[in-house]
Amino acid sequence: MKTFLLAWSPIRSRSEWDNFSELSRDVKNGNIQPIRWSCGNSKRLQKGDRVFFIRLAKEPKGLFASGYVAENSYEDTHWEREKAKQGKTSYFVKVKLDVLLDPNSEDQILSRKLLDEPPFSDMHWDTQVSGVEIPSDIAGELETLWRNFNNALNFSFPEEIEETQGDYFEGAVRRVSVNAYERNPEARRICIETLGVICSICGFDFEKSYGEIGKGFIHVHHIKQLSGIGINYQVNPFNDLTPVCPNCHAIIHRRKPPYTIEEVKRFLKK
Repeated sequence: MKTFLLAWSPIRSRSEWDNFSELSRDVKNGNIQPIRWSCGNSKRLQKGDRVFFIRLAKEPKGLFASGYVAENSYEDTHWEREKAKQGKTSYFVKVKLDVLLDPNSEDQILSRKLLDEPPFSDMHWDTQVSGVEIPSDIAGELETLWRNFNNALNFSFPEEIEETQGDYFEGAVRRVSVNAYERNPEARRICIETLGVICSICGFDFEKSYGEIGKGFIHVHHIKQLSGIGINYQVNPFNDLTPVCPNCHAIIHRRKPPYTIEEVKRFLKK
């Protein structure tokens, strides 16, 4: 299996991401159909190859999706209208996505700046064409970075899921039915924009300690438990949310009901 980079410029093409919300939901549910994507003049992409999507030309720049080639690259009419009229062609692949982040969100996209650090700096990321192969050694490191980045984005605490009836065992596998409480990303954004990304309990600053990779990273604690409020409750980002580091967040949930912010602050003072 080889790994390739597929480029997207929002200046040249709006493409598939116009219906991002619908696509993202399908990817998370695992029932998305393969999408078609131009791979320039590259004929090398084969079924099963790994691909990463990178947004370029306009901020925010960085990686926002990944997947596997579902069908060997093939030649077809060029995707740009004027070139298509001239009878020009391009190569395409069909990709089954396994991760899709919002390409327009600086908070979600894996920043292009992170790829300027070794060993990623040995790869030319600002490509003008799709279908560039990523060397195997860099691809391996990229998989680790990508996995850790997405794990951080998807990290959830008990306030965001609640176990319901229907647990059962099958061999060594425990299967649990859960109710997921939707978090309002706009409320989270306002909370961070207003209160910042420094832990409101211990004052930890991820960027100060970890550098660029920690920039903008913080958990947002729901002071009012999501499992205990009504479906139509409108979250107030000023009164209901507060930024906390993962350590303090974990301590908050060491008890049911959770400890308050002031209680955890007192633990630190002791």
